[in-house]
Amino acid sequence: MAVTTQVTNDDFIITLTGIDAVWALKRKLVVSRSTITSVKVLDRKAAMRLLKLRMWGTSLPGVVCAGTYLVSKRAGMPRGSRAFMSVYRAKQVLVVTTSGKPALIALELADYSECNELLAQ
Repeated sequence: MAVTTQVTNDDFIITLTGIDAVWALKRKLVVSRSTITSVKVLDRKAAMRLLKLRMWGTSLPGVVCAGTYLVSKRAGMPRGSRAFMSVYRAKQVLVVTTSGKPALIALELADYSECNELLAQ
């Protein structure tokens, strides 16, 4: 797994390398910290229930969920909201909700302490 995060004063930067970038069809995602509304660690299955339809990326149930998806109504977001996922087999994932695009970001990280500054919001 090669997903790294960086928290700056203004941005939350997600970088994917190797096979992760291939599965997600994206190498880098930059989200303004001012658009982040919530950050929490959720059970992987609960995060998957927030998804509706894969737009582009990879989905092998129980193995990998990476790329861009439409968000389900039960997530409580406006119709047509999108989610960016990079989740594999971990029991818990970091879920970031934003007021921008994508509206939902779910990441499996090797070390969640990288995001302590975001979790403290």
